[in-house]
Amino acid sequence: MASTTKPLVLIGCTPIYGHVSPIRAIAKGLISKGYEVTFVSSSHWRKIVEEIGASYVSIEGYGDYYEAELESRWPERFKLPPGPIQLKYDIENTFIKCIPSQHEAMQVALKQLKEQHPDRPIIQLSEAAFFGALPVVNGAGSVKPEATLGVGIIPMTLSSVDLAPFGPGIPPDSSPEGLKRNKAMAAGFQQAFTETESLFASQFEIVGAKKPSHSLFDAPYLSPDRFVQMCIPSAEYPRSDALSTIRFAGGLPKGDYDPLAAKQLTWWDEVANNNGKKKIVGVSQGSLALDYTELIIPTLEAFKDRKDILVVVALGSKDAKLPEGTPIPPNARVADWIPFDDLLPNSEVFISNGGYGAFQHAIKNGTPLIVAGDSEDKPETATRAEFCGIGVNLRTGKPTPEALRNAVDEILSNPKYKTRGKELEAEMATFDPISVVAQQIDELAAGHHLS
Repeated sequence: MASTTKPLVLIGCTPIYGHVSPIRAIAKGLISKGYEVTFVSSSHWRKIVEEIGASYVSIEGYGDYYEAELESRWPERFKLPPGPIQLKYDIENTFIKCIPSQHEAMQVALKQLKEQHPDRPIIQLSEAAFFGALPVVNGAGSVKPEATLGVGIIPMTLSSVDLAPFGPGIPPDSSPEGLKRNKAMAAGFQQAFTETESLFASQFEIVGAKKPSHSLFDAPYLSPDRFVQMCIPSAEYPRSDALSTIRFAGGLPKGDYDPLAAKQLTWWDEVANNNGKKKIVGVSQGSLALDYTELIIPTLEAFKDRKDILVVVALGSKDAKLPEGTPIPPNARVADWIPFDDLLPNSEVFISNGGYGAFQHAIKNGTPLIVAGDSEDKPETATRAEFCGIGVNLRTGKPTPEALRNAVDEILSNPKYKTRGKELEAEMATFDPISVVAQQIDELAAGHHLS
C-alpha cells in the first residue's frame, strides 16, 4: 500500500527493453516499499509498467519509439559499421534528439504530481541514458522536482584521468604512462565529438535550459544530486577523481519472469538434473542484436562434435527462431527465451554479446563469461568482464568457432575464473539494490543532497 508520508518518485527511462526491464524492476521494488511511482517512457511500454501499479506518462513525438522500430525510423544506422561511428550515430539520433520530447513528458508528469500532491516532495529518478531528465537541472521547465537521482544500468561513461574515453573498451591505466595516454586520447575524443556536443547543447537551448555544465558523457553522473550505479564496485572501473555523490547499489534487482518458463521446456531436465554429466555452455545475444549468424550459430558450430558439452541457446525474445534450415547439433538445445536466473546456475560457462544485464546476471550467479560484442556499449561491458576477472573478452562481435572453442577450454581448464566468479557473487550478495535506491530517495527528500 502506498504511503502518503513517502516522497513521490518520477522515473524517466530510455524506451529500449534492455533499459526498461531493469528500471521497471526498480519501480516495482519501490512500489512494494510503499512509494508512489510515475513512469515516463514511450507509449509502447505503458501496459507492462501500469501492470506493476505505477502511473504512466507517454513520450510524444520524436522520442516515442522502441527497439522494433529502430530500423524503420533510422534505416541508415544499420548500414554503419559497429563501433565508434555507429555509437556516435546512436547517441545523436536515439538519445540526444529525444531530449525535447522527453523533457516535455517529464514536465507533464511533474505538473500532474504537483497538482495532485502539492505538499509532497518529488524525487526525479532518471536512467543514465535518458537525457531528457537533465534540462530541468539547468533551469528548464516551469515545474521542478525537489531533488534528482541518476541510475546507471549501462557501463559508466563518466570520464576520469584514470581512464581512456568511453566506447572502444580500453582497460583503465593510472600509471604515469597510462595517465599520459588517457589525456591524449581524451583530447582526440573531445575533438571527434565536437559536433555531437554542440547538438547536445542545442537541445538544452530548445527547451529553455542553460548550456550543459558537463559533457554529454559526464552529465548523467554529475548533474543529478546523486547517482547510483546498479553494480558492485568491483564490476566498475575505479576513478580516483569520482565525486562522493556516486553510490553503488550492488546489482540489478530481480526482474519478473515466469518461474515455469524453463521447466515447461521438454528437455529442461537435461539441464536442471545434469549432475555434472556434461559441461553446460549457455549462450545468448540478448534482445536487441539478433543476427544469430554473429554468435549463436558459430557457437553451435564450435561444439557440434563435443560429447562432453551441452550447448543451451536462449534466443532472447518470445517466439524467436533460428533462420530456417539452421542445423542444430545433437548436443544443443534451443529455446526462444530462458530466464538467466534459471540458465546460469546450471552453466559452467556463459557466452554473451556483452549486454550489461547479462553481465550482472553472470556475477549474481558466479558464472564465468565469454563476451563477444562490438556494437553499442558492448565493448565496454566486455572489457569490464575481463577487468574484474570473471570473463574472457574476444574483442569482436563475430567470433570464429575456433576462438569460441579456445575461450571455453580456457575457462573450463583454468579455475581462476570460477573462483573469481564466486568472489564477485559473494560481494553482490551483501547488497540489497532496492534498499540502496530507496535510501537515496529518502535522504534526498530530507534535503541531504551532498552528504
